[in-house]
Amino acid sequence: MTTKNIETFLDPQYLEEILGSFSKATGLHIEAVNRKGETLAILGNKERNDFCQYVRSNLKSEKKCLASYKEAILEASKWNEPYFFRCHAGMIIWAVPIIFNNVFLGSIICGQVLLWKPDEFFLRELKKSNSKYLDVKTLEQKVKALPISSPEQSQAAADMLFVVVNHLVKRNIHTLEEETAYHQKRLQIKTDLENRKKHHTNAEFIDYGKYLKKERRFLSYIRLGDKTRAENCLKDLLTDLLTKTAGERTTLKVRVLELASLSSRAAVEGGADPERAMAILKDFNTEIDNIERVEEFFVKVHKVISTFLEGIFNLADKKHLSLVTNARNFIIENYYKPLTLKATADYLFISPSHLSRLFRIELDCTFNDYLTRVRVEKAVELLKKPEYSVAQVSKAIGFKNQSYFAEIFRKYIGVTPLIYKNSLF
Repeated sequence: MTTKNIETFLDPQYLEEILGSFSKATGLHIEAVNRKGETLAILGNKERNDFCQYVRSNLKSEKKCLASYKEAILEASKWNEPYFFRCHAGMIIWAVPIIFNNVFLGSIICGQVLLWKPDEFFLRELKKSNSKYLDVKTLEQKVKALPISSPEQSQAAADMLFVVVNHLVKRNIHTLEEETAYHQKRLQIKTDLENRKKHHTNAEFIDYGKYLKKERRFLSYIRLGDKTRAENCLKDLLTDLLTKTAGERTTLKVRVLELASLSSRAAVEGGADPERAMAILKDFNTEIDNIERVEEFFVKVHKVISTFLEGIFNLADKKHLSLVTNARNFIIENYYKPLTLKATADYLFISPSHLSRLFRIELDCTFNDYLTRVRVEKAVELLKKPEYSVAQVSKAIGFKNQSYFAEIFRKYIGVTPLIYKNSLF
C-alpha cells in the first residue's frame, strides 16, 4: 500500500455494515476521522445530536471541535487503546485508533454523551467556553436533551468498539495480502505465457491428452506428498488450462474445480484425513463460485492444494521437517534401487531406529510403506507405456519378484498390473 491513509485502507461498505450495526445496537453516534481529526463518514445513519449540530453551526466553534478531535486521536494513537476525552462543549467522547504496520491512519470516534445530568458547574463552564460564539440559552435548552451514559456503560462500549475496530484492521490486512498475491500471480501468468510464445507454439497445448498426462503425474506427486514437484507441476497445469481455455471464465472454473476435487482424493489416498479434506473442498467450491479474475482462480486453487499437501505430512515437530523431507526426496530419487532403511539413514547421518521413529510419528507410516507407495506410483506411470511389459516394470521400480510386485500393486490399485495394463490398450 503506497498511500497510507484511512481512506484507502478501509472498505467504506464494510465499515458502514459493521460499525453501522454497532451504532444501531448501542444507540451511540460514530464517526470515522482521519489523522487531522476531520470527519470522513458518520456511520449507522445516526447524525450528531441537536446540541452538537448547534455547536458546529458556528465556524469558530466548529474549529474547536476539530481541535478536540485531533488532540484526542493523537493521544489514542500513542497508547493504541480507547482514549476518553471531554470536548470544549463538555461532551464525553472516546477515540479508538486505527493503526496498520505501526502507522497511525485515523480513528473511530464514538460517544457524544454525558456521564451525569448537567449541574450548575457544567452550565457555568459551558457558558464560559462558548458564550463568544453561541447563544447560551439555546445551548442550555439543547443540553437538557443529551443522552446520559454511566461510566460503566461507556467503558463497555469503548472496549467493544476497540474489538470491532481491530477486527476491521485485521480483515483489511488480509485483503491487502490477497491483493498482493493476486498481483504477483498476474505477473507470473503474464511471464509464463510470454515464455511459451518464445519457446513453443500454441498447437502444442491444444491436445487435452497431454494435459491429462501431466495431471496424472501431478496427482501422483500429491499422493506422495512431494510438495515441491506438485507445486511446479501445478504451475504448468494452470498455464496449460489458461492457454487451452483462452481465459474463458466458465470453462476455466469447471477445470479448476475438477482439479481441486481430484487433488482432494489424491491427498486422502496419500494419508490426509478424509473428513477434513472434504470440508476444505466444500469451502473451496463455495469460495470460488463468485470469482471473476483468472489470477484469483489460480491463487485459490494453489492455496487449497497446499492445504491438502500439509494434511498428508502434518509434521508435529518442526525441527524434524528437514530430516523427513530429505528422507522422502532420497526415496523418490532412488526408489528403483535395493533401498533399505539403513542406507537411507546412513545418507542422512542418523540411526536407522531414529529414522524409523520419524516415519511412524511424523508421517504415520513405516519406511517400507512409503517406499512401496513411491514404487507403485512409478509403476502406474510405466504401465501406461506400451513398450514396457509387466516384468520390465517390476524390475524397473526395484522389485526382484514379479509375483510379489503383482500382489503389492493389487493391494494399492485394486487390480493386478496385467489387468491394469490391458485396460489401457
